[in-house]
Amino acid sequence: MKRHVWMVLALGLGLAAPGCILTSGQVQINFDLPNFSGNSLTGIDHTTIDLNSEKEYQDNKEKLKDLSDLAVLGKFTNNLTTPVNVEVWMTTTPSNHLDETSLMQDPTKVKLWGPFQVAGSTTKTIDWNASAQLFTTAGKAALLTEAKGDGNFTLYAVGPAGQAYNFSVSNGALVLVIDVGI
Repeated sequence: MKRHVWMVLALGLGLAAPGCILTSGQVQINFDLPNFSGNSLTGIDHTTIDLNSEKEYQDNKEKLKDLSDLAVLGKFTNNLTTPVNVEVWMTTTPSNHLDETSLMQDPTKVKLWGPFQVAGSTTKTIDWNASAQLFTTAGKAALLTEAKGDGNFTLYAVGPAGQAYNFSVSNGALVLVIDVGI
């Protein structure tokens, strides 16, 4: 019994000693995305993200270590009767592409996640677990680089090149869980 008391006391002193305080944590940043659409005939929508507009990011940017988790969430509705494979891309600088062709020619583009299939004339909700499986290694790395850099980038959702598609996205969000430390 005495040995347990000494171990508890030693652990308590170690935690109370200077320099032995918790020096890391996680911050979750949520960005609500506007409703948007992708249509091979009429064009694609985009949204530019500025992490600097979020107080949690501003308060922790200098302490940012890593992205421990991230998600793109939302309800994807296929407005055609044929299935569509949806992908989310980002440009590492703010951009304003109106069609898939110009997006694919952008040298700063990175495939963030996907594809995932939405059956014809249906809606598919992408939740945290589904989103986690869709991220590419390059997409995660690009988001981390942007978070450590200027924090300003643009997101796009598109269908397969050369195929007709028409989908809409509602209740979308980009969620970043950032590891911070002192």
